[in-house]
Amino acid sequence: MNRSRVILLTSAGSGVGAGVQQAAAASRSSYRIIGTSSIVATMRTGESVIWCPETARREPFQERILQIAATLGNCLVVPGRDEDADALAEIGPPLEAHGATLASGPAWAVSAAYDKAATARQLAPFGLPIAATVDSLADALDLANGHGWPLVVKPRHGNSSHGIRVVQQPADLRACFRPGKDIVQEFLAIGQEDRRRWDGQFVGGQDGEYSMQMLLGIRGEEIGHFCSRNTLTDGVPRLVETIADAQVSDLLQKARNAFGSLSAWGAWNLQGRCCHDRSIRVFEINARPTGLTGLRARLGFNELDLLYESLILGRSPTRSDPPKAGLLIDTATCGSGSPVSLLQGLVTE
Repeated sequence: MNRSRVILLTSAGSGVGAGVQQAAAASRSSYRIIGTSSIVATMRTGESVIWCPETARREPFQERILQIAATLGNCLVVPGRDEDADALAEIGPPLEAHGATLASGPAWAVSAAYDKAATARQLAPFGLPIAATVDSLADALDLANGHGWPLVVKPRHGNSSHGIRVVQQPADLRACFRPGKDIVQEFLAIGQEDRRRWDGQFVGGQDGEYSMQMLLGIRGEEIGHFCSRNTLTDGVPRLVETIADAQVSDLLQKARNAFGSLSAWGAWNLQGRCCHDRSIRVFEINARPTGLTGLRARLGFNELDLLYESLILGRSPTRSDPPKAGLLIDTATCGSGSPVSLLQGLVTE
């Protein structure tokens, strides 16, 4: 009898947590997902999550995860939030001693992805085209002199587009910048090709965000990728358009080279914008699955299967072909159990 594949999922009630559970449900393999949370939450199966201290209480959080992992044996540990990934990376070796494997590594690269100031400083030298990023007011003013206004101010450890401010002049920058808590990036203006005209079915949002989910095997080899161009509302993808590899071929190759130099493994998500010169610049990297993990699974790219087979079972999983380019998916109408809904009549200008 086949045994269930065991997943230890932190922050199970998050958007990422929901996506991971949807991917498990879409798989032909049987998964047993143990979810944790600092608040009351229910798994997709109806089971309650296991209580765990909030990640901000780092040591109690880590101790609780190690206690749970010790009871599970071989399992894949999947973070539901960026701060979870960073805290889990610190306890990689004791987790491995219990038979648990992190969904992304190595630890220093995971931490550098979580800290947006460190992302540009530590990861860009490996070839990724990362947006110019600084973490002091003086450097931000220098950045404006080199790249012009506006600039983007965002939390150093933020996510989901929370706390992002676009500033147009020095006075605005001085008024809102929080030393030690914020970073400042160049403003990546998108090309006209990535701007949508809306026909009333959807009121619009943050257009032209490219998302590339790259999966790396136990030896750092690429075992799959999924690329899309998304429109977001309040930081959450609302429209997802599948795109051809040819549109992002340069970024794909640079990501492969960079992650190879990092000796990275697991799930890595790059977010960027295609600028006026048609080059894609990355503004954020996440060492985890994303809220679109369930949608990608329903389109035939089940990253949970690929990660488990490579990282836990040590296999070379069969790479799935990317879905047909040009599918336009409304995430609001394709719930966890319903077919993918494709929109008609919404086109890019």
